[in-house]
Amino acid sequence: MTEETLCGELERRAPGQWELYRKSAESRQIETSRSLRRVLWRREEGWAARWWESGAPRFAAAAAPGALALAIPQAALLPAAGDPPPEWPSRASPMPAENPVEPPPDLFEELARAVAAASRGQARLAFLGLRRGKAAERVVNGAGLDVGQRHQTFDGVAQAIGRQGSRAHEVRLPFRWREAPEIEALARRLSDAATLPLADRPAPFAHGQWLLDPGVAAGILAALAPLFTAERPPRWMGRGRIAAPGLAIADDASGDAPFDGEGVPTRRVLLVEDGEIAGHLYDLRAATRAGTRSTGHGVRPSFRTPPSVSPRRLFFEARTPAAPEPLLASVRRGLFAAALTAPVHVDLERDRYEVEFTGISLLAGRAQGPVAGARAAGRISELLRRITGLSTDLQFFAAPFLTGAPTVLVERANFE
Repeated sequence: MTEETLCGELERRAPGQWELYRKSAESRQIETSRSLRRVLWRREEGWAARWWESGAPRFAAAAAPGALALAIPQAALLPAAGDPPPEWPSRASPMPAENPVEPPPDLFEELARAVAAASRGQARLAFLGLRRGKAAERVVNGAGLDVGQRHQTFDGVAQAIGRQGSRAHEVRLPFRWREAPEIEALARRLSDAATLPLADRPAPFAHGQWLLDPGVAAGILAALAPLFTAERPPRWMGRGRIAAPGLAIADDASGDAPFDGEGVPTRRVLLVEDGEIAGHLYDLRAATRAGTRSTGHGVRPSFRTPPSVSPRRLFFEARTPAAPEPLLASVRRGLFAAALTAPVHVDLERDRYEVEFTGISLLAGRAQGPVAGARAAGRISELLRRITGLSTDLQFFAAPFLTGAPTVLVERANFE
């Protein structure tokens, strides 16, 4: 079974209203602990077809073209709700040259020393998994699209254990590096997340300023991402200003890939500008329903599922960012949230959020002591409007999608 045969079958079933997707991936991985070292190598290939037949979308996926050819007629028999076909992209782009995937470096000992130094001996690195991978994607469709792209990743997961007397706390953090290893930054995150929960002190006051570590701020932004993909945003968003003046939120994956999972070119989309709603994210189907064009946010988490609208590289921006030191010095009384202790909880319809974190209490810009655990809760709309400072230390974190944030200052929050 060839690609040409599959395209011919799809064209017969749905003239001009189909797409064929192929992905091949390879990764090399090192898993290391004090007593274990494993080297892994994985390869994967997947094929997927999507087409509109009898007024409804159809989807089939398989690990080989022959299996996909068998799955297509079976998928056509399944009941499906009617939906208009999208406006398919139509352009050609050659597949870039292939580069070999390099094995990841063995960084366990270096990171272990950095964790011990950052925690002053109170935490140790228990496990480090590092992976380098590459993937090639190709999309063709009935409108004449034929595009290909390749991309590489460098990510992993680290586990650390903090100890204080007879108590211990274990933390496991995923991460993604763009190019060079960021050992010191990862060591600080592991140290804070592993040791701060061991402190006896709860939040010393019920309200105050709230300084967010980039990782905490990125976790909050990731939880708010459905605001920018929902067909019907919640009523509290309304029109006009939803955030503080000078605050911007953008999505721009153009440095990662030239097009999305549907072959639509990648571009920068400004979602919030100067505190006001400025844009929205669309894939092909969402754009068709909204009567607009895709923004290049059709994402395929796996070849086994159809593409859907999602952020790709979402991040905070500031019109006038400050250096981290002046931002810290501006805190009169508040808490620094160093690490999340639970997933961020939001109720977007009811305009509510809850964030559980561990960190440090601050007075007049100076650390007063660790806080084992605290909870901030309130209205999302108030949280966004109370952001009064963003720093220059923008960092990106692995989530279902890449999310970026600098250190963020919230002028007032309620703590428990």
